[in-house]
Amino acid sequence: TMRDRSSADEQAGEPNPHVLLYSPGLGYIRRGLETFTQELYEALQGESALTTTLCQSTENVLSQAIPIWAPKRNSDLYQAKVFQRFQPKSYRIENFYFSLFLTWICYTKSCDIVHFSETIPANVLFHLRNRIGGSFQLLFSNGGPALPKDYCRYDYVQVLTPDQKQEALQFGYPEHRLFLVPYGLNCQVFSKHLQAAEKDALRQQLGLPRDRVIVLSVGAINASHKRMDWLVEAFSTLDPTQFFLWIVGQSEAETKAIQALAAARLCQGSYRFDSLPYDQMPTAYAVADYFVLCSLQEGFGRVYLEAMAAGLPIIAHRNATTEWILGEDSSGLVDLTKQDNLRDALVSFEGNYFERESQQSTNQTRVFSRFDWGSLKGQYIQMYQQILEKNGCR
Repeated sequence: TMRDRSSADEQAGEPNPHVLLYSPGLGYIRRGLETFTQELYEALQGESALTTTLCQSTENVLSQAIPIWAPKRNSDLYQAKVFQRFQPKSYRIENFYFSLFLTWICYTKSCDIVHFSETIPANVLFHLRNRIGGSFQLLFSNGGPALPKDYCRYDYVQVLTPDQKQEALQFGYPEHRLFLVPYGLNCQVFSKHLQAAEKDALRQQLGLPRDRVIVLSVGAINASHKRMDWLVEAFSTLDPTQFFLWIVGQSEAETKAIQALAAARLCQGSYRFDSLPYDQMPTAYAVADYFVLCSLQEGFGRVYLEAMAAGLPIIAHRNATTEWILGEDSSGLVDLTKQDNLRDALVSFEGNYFERESQQSTNQTRVFSRFDWGSLKGQYIQMYQQILEKNGCR
């Protein structure tokens, strides 16, 4: 995407503001950071007041995006004996190679704002700007999340929740450089409203049980953050003839150990692990009965929005972020440091039809009104405009 000017801009002698988005894993890594970048880019395309450039991996390249080659973090190359010692650094290697061409694009296309979630390329740009100059502003979207001490070098920070903003202010990060703008979602894509017969047919097609309650958990299959091992242990206290656990997410180094734990602790045929393309995720939510995420802290937790849009009751750990997204009075917010609480919440929902229906309705209404891209796109454009005004660019 070249930095074009509309005829009106040319007459005014002023080009459109130019925003550069990047994501080294977009196209082959399925996480919230990549999905956010893609959906933001798609939401901004065609916006007459803005020029947007996207740099991504060479896989599944989006329309008009710029593909940048870099050795993939999950490349089979690292299985070869000669390269095995580099495998722990594969993410950093990928990001460094990606940075080389990204910097050329950033400088040659005269971008005004670099908006990013992954920091290694931005750090390269930061050091280059200090040495050779550059007018672009670095805008960090804190979806990791990172601590305030880690993003002080960036010009501006997009915080996703009030809790993140308060943490930044307490650390001393200047308030005029903070923007509270949450992640968005194409909510209509996840809102399928299946009839019972359609739901049964899709379950049969997917090889899922039709006679049990399906509890879905979506996230990287790891123990360190998503606590999928804890979920397996907690699920072992539930009746396997009534509940079925479906874990969908990207495999990581800890995945095999979690799968082994499930084989040891859960009854055969009462669980399944899958990794699905993003375009199949709306169907996964549609055939499930409940959504569970056991991580104790999320930078945002985009999967909460997906489950809310699908109309699922959600069970998650109660903290400031989940209360802000789901609502303080959400009955699915419990203390997930105690395994019995997950079991009790599921059993309680199953025994209370009206509570279950109430949360389904509340979740859908809340996500459409607060987090749909249709209502959020304007906030992103306003954020860019304010950054430009602060720097005297407009």
